[in-house]
Amino acid sequence: MNSSFQKSTEKKLAQIKSSFEEDNKLSYEVFQQMPIGICITDSDGYFTDVNLTYCDIYGYSKDELIGKPFTTVVPDEYRDMLVKLHEEFLEKEYELQGRWTVQNKQNQQFEIISNAAFLYDEETNVKKKMTLVVKAKELELTIDRLKTTIDILENKIKTQDIANEMVDHDMRNRVASMVSIATILSKTELDKQQAKWVTMLKNIGNDTIKLLTSANDFAKMERGEYQPDVSTFDLIALIANETSELKDLIMEKEADFSLIHDGKVCEPGTDEFMIKGDEFYLQHLFQNLLRNALEASPDKETIGISIDYDQIFTVKISNKGVIPKSVRNNFFEKYATSGKDTGTGLGTYISKMIAEIHGGSLSFLTSEEEGTTLTLKLPSDIVST
Repeated sequence: MNSSFQKSTEKKLAQIKSSFEEDNKLSYEVFQQMPIGICITDSDGYFTDVNLTYCDIYGYSKDELIGKPFTTVVPDEYRDMLVKLHEEFLEKEYELQGRWTVQNKQNQQFEIISNAAFLYDEETNVKKKMTLVVKAKELELTIDRLKTTIDILENKIKTQDIANEMVDHDMRNRVASMVSIATILSKTELDKQQAKWVTMLKNIGNDTIKLLTSANDFAKMERGEYQPDVSTFDLIALIANETSELKDLIMEKEADFSLIHDGKVCEPGTDEFMIKGDEFYLQHLFQNLLRNALEASPDKETIGISIDYDQIFTVKISNKGVIPKSVRNNFFEKYATSGKDTGTGLGTYISKMIAEIHGGSLSFLTSEEEGTTLTLKLPSDIVST
């Protein structure tokens, strides 16, 4: 086996490892059916899960491995070294990959190529180690099997996408018909109350069409396939529009928004700040973050929005509320929510994806003394000069 092929295989294992690191909720069925060996060990080095291929490689059943130390498959002469590497890996979180000598149930020794990844238990926040394993002498066969598995999964995703698109297309057409009818009605003689309801119907219909379109786009964002629809627009006007949409909640809480750019109060309609990005989804991002900040803020307080542009483009949204400790570690993860009866836990998750498709990031600081500040950072070239 030549060294270039081994390096290529190690690179493929690293890519697969990254997929698991980025999505700890990756389908359990995929985990079990992967044609590469996968094991999960706790911080003490004991097996907590193994897939079928891992069992086949070593000749053990799943029950024979769960609860046993990973050194069960390591020859005596290499155990101390690999235990030390395991401990260092969990402590320092460096890349651990390479070629190792192991043994099967019959004590027959052979070589593997492996790559290790970190996993975190979401409930206990306990660190675990996931190791991907390929028999060194079966590299080419394993890669062929892996390609076949990936092709099957990709075809399944494409089939699901086509089915979803057909349903979405049909629903969009029906909703669009309702919007058209509302538009026709709006041009007839209506009293004030009727005009209000027709306008509401049009707005709800248009929002529903956008949501149907967004569902597919969010799935593409998760897979890293979405390409932003870039245009140039006024960020100050966009933020002002989103805050005006919250006027009922603002009145209810007797709250207010303050928009600052480079230390000066902004006047929508007079001041402008042009940026380049996917306007529809950046609007969605600010819609989520501004509503969350307003809902989390105590009554009669001001929510601060600051825009700064230096080496990087930064927007900070601050309020006096505090993020509960129970969701701080997974605040940007899917379905993370606390204390909101109607919360889905998707708002901040989607907002983070939108920031990332623009090459940016979303983070927060929260404390009892200072409240909460969410920080959106985007590349400097997003600013239109």
